[in-house]
Amino acid sequence: MPATGKVSLTRQTIYCFIPVLDLYSAYKIKKLRWFVLIILGLGLALSTIFGNLNPIADEQEYSEKLLTPKMEIDWQYAILGDNPELSLISIIVMDGTIYGTKVYLIRRWSKSWNAKFD
Repeated sequence: MPATGKVSLTRQTIYCFIPVLDLYSAYKIKKLRWFVLIILGLGLALSTIFGNLNPIADEQEYSEKLLTPKMEIDWQYAILGDNPELSLISIIVMDGTIYGTKVYLIRRWSKSWNAKFD
């Protein structure tokens, strides 16, 4: 249920870092649809950009490199692919951008929500 009074900026900010609670914090201030639309759009755009910078190998090549000679899974290759440095950079940039945007939007919208009750 949306808030009927002021919301805590500190709690709203903390909720941005916890899955599902970020959606709850947007719902409390009646901005859930905008929040989901912006975050999904940003995530899709960043995924497309970094996916084109660091393409995935074809299925046959991936399967051959995934298993070590002892028939064990090479988890580093499974997670980071052929270029681990670029993969780590893309993960850090994407997470930083997404979380930064979440915090910015929720704090901004929470302040305007609280201003309605002054």
